[in-house]
Amino acid sequence: MLKLVLSIATLLALSQAFTAGANVHPSLTGDEIVISGHDLVKTVNCNGKNVVIDANDSTLTFRGQCNEVKVNGSTNTITLEEVATIVLESADNTVRWKKAASGAKPKVVDRSTGNMVSQEK
Repeated sequence: MLKLVLSIATLLALSQAFTAGANVHPSLTGDEIVISGHDLVKTVNCNGKNVVIDANDSTLTFRGQCNEVKVNGSTNTITLEEVATIVLESADNTVRWKKAASGAKPKVVDRSTGNMVSQEK
């Protein structure tokens, strides 16, 4: 009986290890990165792709250049190394960007309330 319990526990642990990164995946077109989940702490390489954030209460860091970052989830803290466009569809997100992909600032479209977007120096 003890062997059965240990085997099940091992399988559960392996299953969680293999699915832990499942909430960061490229879409079928390969042109965007989709982040979904709750209470995530992730660092992702953008590689010039679009990003869709369907996560809530998460801390997300994006390295490299992101094209458009669309935030559908709420109460996230997002740091962008380089970005062209930020679209906020939900409330209470904090977005910090370091460098605009072109020009002095990225294009920002805020369709909700309580969002904060600022440059991190």
